[in-house]
Amino acid sequence: MRMKHYSFKILALLLIFGTACLLGMIACDKKAAEKPFKVAMLLPGSASDAGWNALAFEGLKAIEKELGAQISHIESRTPADQEDHFRSYAQNGYSLVFGHGYEYQDPAKAVAPDFPGTVFVTSSGSTILKNVAPIVFEMEEATYLLGVIAGMMTQTGKVGVVGGTNIPSINSTFMAFEGGVKAANPDAEVRRAYVGDWDNIGKAKEIALAQINEGIDFIFHNANAAGRGVFEAMENARQSGKDVYCFGSNRDQSHVSPTTILANAVISLDCFVRVARSVKDGTFEAKTLNMTMSNDDAIKVVYNPELADKIPEHVTKKVEEVKSQILAKQVQVPRIHFGVDDL
Repeated sequence: MRMKHYSFKILALLLIFGTACLLGMIACDKKAAEKPFKVAMLLPGSASDAGWNALAFEGLKAIEKELGAQISHIESRTPADQEDHFRSYAQNGYSLVFGHGYEYQDPAKAVAPDFPGTVFVTSSGSTILKNVAPIVFEMEEATYLLGVIAGMMTQTGKVGVVGGTNIPSINSTFMAFEGGVKAANPDAEVRRAYVGDWDNIGKAKEIALAQINEGIDFIFHNANAAGRGVFEAMENARQSGKDVYCFGSNRDQSHVSPTTILANAVISLDCFVRVARSVKDGTFEAKTLNMTMSNDDAIKVVYNPELADKIPEHVTKKVEEVKSQILAKQVQVPRIHFGVDDL
C-alpha cells in the first residue's frame, strides 16, 4: 500500500510538471507569435532642422514612448530613394511607414499594393488606397491667425512669406496667412518668395533681407531648415534698429530665435500617435486623416513667452475671437483643397 501511495505521488508530480511545461511552451509560442509593432518614418530633410522634420521625428519618438513601438527613420529625398525606402521597411515587417511630405504620394502608391500588411501614411496630399492615406494637418487655421496678428500689427502695411519650394501644401498655408492679413488689414500687401529647396539657409536669409529692405516688417516662413535664414535676417535687422518680427511654423520655434519670433503655428505630436494607435489597434481606415484646431488642439497657435509683452492685448483678444469663429465655422479659412489635379 505504501508503494502504491508513492506511485500516486510520483504520477501527480509528473502531471503537474508536465502541465507546467506545456503551459510554458504555449506561453512562449504565443509570445513568439506576437508581431512587434514597428513604425518607420521617411523624412525629406534632417531631423535637426528645428521645424518640419524635427516635428515628425519627435512624433515618432512619442509613438515609441506611448505605444512601445520599435521605430526607425531615414532621410529620403529623391523619388527613387523614397520608393526603395518604403519597400525596404515593408519587407522588414514594419506595420506603419510615414512619408513626411506631399512628395511621398507617388512612391507610396507604387509600393503599397505589394505590401497589404503595411500602412503607408503621407503628410498632406490626397492619395488614398486600401493601405495608403494622407494625414492632413490643417495648418491653415493657425496660419490664418498668424496673419491676423501681422495684419493688425504691421506698421508699413507690407508683410512677407518665404517658402521652401512652390508646392500646393506650402501655398495653402500662405493662402490662409494672407487671408488673415487681409481680414485684419484689407490694404496690407503680402509678398511671396521661394528658396527653391528646403536647406539653403543663405538664400533664405538673402530673400528675407531683401523683403525687409523693401519695407516688410513681418515674415511668415514655411521652409523647413532654410527657415533659419529668415530668423537670422530678422535678428540682424532688429540689431540694426528695425522693428521687425517673424513667425515659426509646424512646431514651437520660439527657442530658435527668441528675439524675433512672436508666435508659432504648431502641429501637436499627438497627431502621429493617434494614427499609429489606430494601426496598432486594427481600427485604421484608409481616408483623409484631418487634424484640426477643433480636434483636441491638434493644430494651435503658440506664443513666444519672451515676446508676450510685444503683442498688444487687443490683438490677442482679436485672435481668440477669430479662433472661436473658426471653430464655430463662422469664418471660412481660405486654403487649397487637394484633389487629383494636385497629384
